[in-house]
Amino acid sequence: MSLAHQRLLIVGGSYAASEIASHARENGYSEEIVIVSEESELPYHRPPLSKAYLKGSSEEDIPLKAASLYSANDIDLELGVKVVGLEPGANKAVLSNGTHIAFDVLALAVGARARRLTCAGANLGNVYYLRSISDARLLRDAAADAENVVVIGAGFIGLEIASVLVQQKKQVTVIEAENRPLARVVAPKMSQFFSTAHAERGVKLSTSRTVQSLVGERGVVRQVALDDGTLIDADIVIVGIGSVPNVELSRQLGLVGKNGIVVDSRSRTSQENVFAAGDCASYCGPYNSNGIRLESVQNAIDQSRVAGAVIAGADKVYDSFPWFWSDQYDLKLQIAGLPFGATESVLRSGTKSDISVFHFRGETCICVESVNRPREHIAARRLLPQGDVTKRHLQEVDFDISALIKR
Repeated sequence: MSLAHQRLLIVGGSYAASEIASHARENGYSEEIVIVSEESELPYHRPPLSKAYLKGSSEEDIPLKAASLYSANDIDLELGVKVVGLEPGANKAVLSNGTHIAFDVLALAVGARARRLTCAGANLGNVYYLRSISDARLLRDAAADAENVVVIGAGFIGLEIASVLVQQKKQVTVIEAENRPLARVVAPKMSQFFSTAHAERGVKLSTSRTVQSLVGERGVVRQVALDDGTLIDADIVIVGIGSVPNVELSRQLGLVGKNGIVVDSRSRTSQENVFAAGDCASYCGPYNSNGIRLESVQNAIDQSRVAGAVIAGADKVYDSFPWFWSDQYDLKLQIAGLPFGATESVLRSGTKSDISVFHFRGETCICVESVNRPREHIAARRLLPQGDVTKRHLQEVDFDISALIKR
């Protein structure tokens, strides 16, 4: 069934929403497109919030597209208003301002929200999360006057924030429940590399520790109590312990869910006229046969472009090779591929500022993690999707995967 030339309602306000709208237009969708976002800003870049923006950069470069580009493409933006309900079978959305919007096609680009602390004291003042630009504004203002900073969670967000604030001469302590930082996303050798990098720059990293409670005074956090009885002084606490997909609207429609809104290779949900993409969507693909919800700019953009094209009637499939990055100090971590099912990892060592780890499933290389080796990262993104880079091939070039490009 072609869905071209029907009214499209997009719920959400970041990469996925913007790309669905623009690619629906590019592929010939000629009817009304409405983006409804509870945020008051134009769809914007999120990665800088924990990096450049926290360092003090302006907001001028944050929007993904200028307002004029939406108007030029006849894309209606309804900002600062939330979709609070969807009427099953009626193809109608209810907004927080009381308005009802009818639609023929619905695209959910609703993203995810920060997972909240549940310990005693979690609701004290000066406890911050970072998912939106409004979060970043609050955090940047609070950090300016803070001396002791405690970051809970040593994932990408937590370590990126720690790297910024320790360079602003803050006393930064990072608490991680796992036995190493970045445990869910990189190999142990890479975790050790970043542990050393942070320690050398003054960050105190406490692993295999959980937070028992936040201790306050006059309604504001003052200390973080750990499970071993340790008390850490804190002027502010920043929480980065993962995310929860926003699936409330999808449940109103009875859509199939599994750690997100389940979609097929065309970003279509279990309801034919409803699509989902980005951080809220879970899918099975050529590189993740068991289904996964990927939180990355690459995934949000590529998956949403497919969704927009399919909504316009094109026959496209999402099969992009996944890749990620994280900036900490002068270190750029880049990951090409997913290490799921790897049976062996091989280190290609370097200096204090560069390193690579290769993941193999059997003899085939399926993922490359690298720091400050952009040529290797680009080569991995080009070669690994072919599925024929073996350990023998890499041994022949001393694991310099970029050398294989020339062969």
